[in-house]
Amino acid sequence: MEAADQEQIATFVVQRFRAAIKGGKLGFDDPLVSTGIIDSFGVLEVIAFLEDTFGIVLDPTRLRPAEFETVNHIMALVERARRP
Repeated sequence: MEAADQEQIATFVVQRFRAAIKGGKLGFDDPLVSTGIIDSFGVLEVIAFLEDTFGIVLDPTRLRPAEFETVNHIMALVERARRP
């Protein structure tokens, strides 16, 4: 797990979903989906960001909302998608 990648994901989430994040700060284990920060449309935006940023391909029909619950979960998803 690369800290720079986690930071990049967290920065995107904070910038895109700023209105829903109290205090504008986000920890890598802070809940995103269960608290409503990221909704189903937001998940699609995150997928597009991950594909563009990390050069991976994600199939939204095979993903669960829980995989977007925290920055750490999202990073784990990226790492799985990078594997051959």
